[in-house]
Amino acid sequence: MPITVTDITTINIDTVYQRVLALANKEQRGYITPQEFNLHANQAQLDIFEQYFYDLAAMSALNARSEQAQSPGVNVAMAPDFGDTVNIIREKLSIYKHTTDVSLTVDNTNMCYRLPPLQAGLYRTGRMYYSGTNGSSIPIKRIEKSDLEAITELFAAKSNSRWHTNDTAEILYTENTDGSYSLYSESDGTNAPITSANRLKVEVIEGAPVPVKWGYVVVNEKALYDANNSTHFNLHRSEETNLVIKILELAGITINKPGLVQIASQEEQQNDAQKQ
Repeated sequence: MPITVTDITTINIDTVYQRVLALANKEQRGYITPQEFNLHANQAQLDIFEQYFYDLAAMSALNARSEQAQSPGVNVAMAPDFGDTVNIIREKLSIYKHTTDVSLTVDNTNMCYRLPPLQAGLYRTGRMYYSGTNGSSIPIKRIEKSDLEAITELFAAKSNSRWHTNDTAEILYTENTDGSYSLYSESDGTNAPITSANRLKVEVIEGAPVPVKWGYVVVNEKALYDANNSTHFNLHRSEETNLVIKILELAGITINKPGLVQIASQEEQQNDAQKQ
């Protein structure tokens, strides 16, 4: 039976709850009620989701330094593979990515690009790139305005070009104090600003994971799982173990079981060590 998108992006909440209970009840470490579980489950899901952005920034910077060290002065584009951490994180974030990247608009008066008003449901903007005339996606690099003069002096062409017209040139951008963006490139600056509103684009995260719920009905004074009244985790399937660990850690604090917190912390440290 083929694997579907739902199989990869959904983690069954009852599976997680049963694993949490099994570990918590081991050596009589305590019982976690459905209400407590739902509270901790939502916190754990948000913690994992928000950590993606910090991990992605850290690993992207690490990869850039590593590539620069291997080939000084050469920007080497490494092909992503199954073990590439940046690729792994971006795959997990793709669950929440907006179906269409947002195009920035051109402010010809001030010679800059601006983000259009985003919908209230959109959560966060991500990587910015330049869309070439041939449909290619060209990465661009962010620099500080204070570094602009020193960097542009390295260009072989004129150093004051604000607008990219050559799809093969390196593109830099600065963020202005009003939130707009200015582009700089190796072109000679003789061409007029780009008037097309769909050349500079940014990835957008559509929203955070929806709240989860382990639904139940009471039978003979026991809570039994109710699939029709439950909401599953909207995370990549590989996060199931992380969810169990984080929920155990939160539950151990709530029910005042230091041993449970210690077990969860040890598991989390082991997982972190594997990522190094």
